[in-house]
Amino acid sequence: MNSRKTISVLLAALLLSLTTVMPASARRRNGAIVGLVSRADSLHGLQANLFTGVADKELRGVQISGVSNLAANARGIQLSALTNASVTPFRGVQISGVSNISMGVKRGIQLSAIANICSGYMRGLQTAVYNYADTLNGSQLGLVNVCVSHPRGVQVGIINYSRDTKARKVGLVNVNPLTRMDLLFYGGSSTKINIAVRFRNRSTYNILGAGTHYMGLDERFSGALFYRIGQYFNITPRFSLSGDAGYYHIETFREHSVEKPDRLFSLQARINADYSFGRYLGAFLSAGYGYTRYYSRNEVYRQRPIVEGGLSFRLIRK
Repeated sequence: MNSRKTISVLLAALLLSLTTVMPASARRRNGAIVGLVSRADSLHGLQANLFTGVADKELRGVQISGVSNLAANARGIQLSALTNASVTPFRGVQISGVSNISMGVKRGIQLSAIANICSGYMRGLQTAVYNYADTLNGSQLGLVNVCVSHPRGVQVGIINYSRDTKARKVGLVNVNPLTRMDLLFYGGSSTKINIAVRFRNRSTYNILGAGTHYMGLDERFSGALFYRIGQYFNITPRFSLSGDAGYYHIETFREHSVEKPDRLFSLQARINADYSFGRYLGAFLSAGYGYTRYYSRNEVYRQRPIVEGGLSFRLIRK
C-alpha cells in the first residue's frame, strides 16, 4: 500500500471513530459553534472547541480547538494545539502544535512544531521539524524534508531528500536517488579516531561525522562533531581528487579555565585522494590545515597541519 492510500485509510478511520462517539450533527450550519466537543455535517463559519471539532462533509471557515480538528473537505483555517487533518485536498492554512495531515494542499500553508504530512499534491509551504509531500510544487522548511517529486520550489533544511534528481535543495545534506553514500573509518593528527558518512552527488559532497581524542592520546577523553563540504574530480574511474572545508565543534570535558577551555571550535581545510578497490571498498589520504579557536574570545588556541588516512565502505541503497 502506498503512502497516499495509507494516510487515506487512517484519516477515514479517524473520522469514522470520532463521528460514532460524538453527538449527531446538524445538516448545515451557518455562523458559529462553540463548545467542548462539536460535530457539524457542513459548516460555513466558526467551529471553536475546547477539545475536538469535526466537520463530516464540508468546512468553509475556521476550526479552532485545544486538541484536534478534522474535516472531510476544508477551505479556510484549522488551528489546534495538537493536530489538524483534512481527508481531501486542503485549501488554506493549518497551524498546530504537533502535526498537520492532509490528502493534498491546493494552495496553502502547513505550519507545525513537529510534522507536516501531505499525501498528494502540495502547492504551498510546509514548515516543521519534519515535512513530507508526495509531489511538492512549493517549499519545505525544516530539519528533515522529504518529497517524492519536486517539479518547482526549494527544500531548505538540515537533511533534504527527493526522488526527483532535479529538485532544488539548500541544506547540510542533500540526497537523491543518484547520491552515493560511503561510511568512512579513519585516523589522523586532528581527531585521532573518526567515523563519518560521506554523501557524494554529481560533483559535490558532504561529510557528517564524529571523532575522539582531539586533545591528544595522552590526555583524557575529548571529542568533536564535524561537518565538511567539498568538491571532487574523477581522474580515472577508480581515482579521484577532492578539496573541502569543515567546521568542528570540540568538547574537552575539562573544568573550564582560561588555559584549558571546556569547548572550542576549529575551521579546517583539506585536499584528499581517493582510490576505489572495487564496488564496496576504497581508501583515502588527506592533508590539510586547521585553526582551533576559543568560543569565549577572539583568539587562536592552536593551529597545525592535518594528516589523515583510512577506509571507505559503500552503503548500498536499493
